[in-house]
Amino acid sequence: MDLQLAIFINKLGAGTALDLFTSAMNCHSIFISILTALVLAALIFDKKNQKKIFIAVLIAIALHFLINELFFKDFLGYFTDLRIRPYIAHPDLITALGTNSDASFPSSHTSLTAAVLTVLTYFYRKYWPVWPLAILFLLFMAFSRVHNGMHYPTDVLAGAVLGIIYGAIAIKIAKTD
Repeated sequence: MDLQLAIFINKLGAGTALDLFTSAMNCHSIFISILTALVLAALIFDKKNQKKIFIAVLIAIALHFLINELFFKDFLGYFTDLRIRPYIAHPDLITALGTNSDASFPSSHTSLTAAVLTVLTYFYRKYWPVWPLAILFLLFMAFSRVHNGMHYPTDVLAGAVLGIIYGAIAIKIAKTD
């Protein structure tokens, strides 16, 4: 079912402007620029919680890299064969928009996005549009990773769950500081 859903999402809107949007979303420099801009805006507009937001974002990012990159992709990758990306595993069924050679599980883009957005939405939870916009941004990131052939749906789901956990842990630590 995971592969069938990945194929469906990969073919959805293929050859249209959707490909341009999802490719732009997955460009590392654009992706990092958007997240950085969101964090900087949060730091500028909330002087009261500035230190807590900064610490929480740093902790969330650190947890992401320690767990997603070092544990899942490097440590586990040393001992076992990791899940390869759909466009590599099924080149006849999945069209790649971009390339990436590391493991497919879990989605790092989705995890990092969820971690940072969890922190930001927590500190801006009183402002109604923050939650829906954060959820839409995360859903589009997850969709674009599958649409571009980089991940299976379960990869982005796991990345989102892990990212939310990283963000929640970071908030808990930053609030006690």
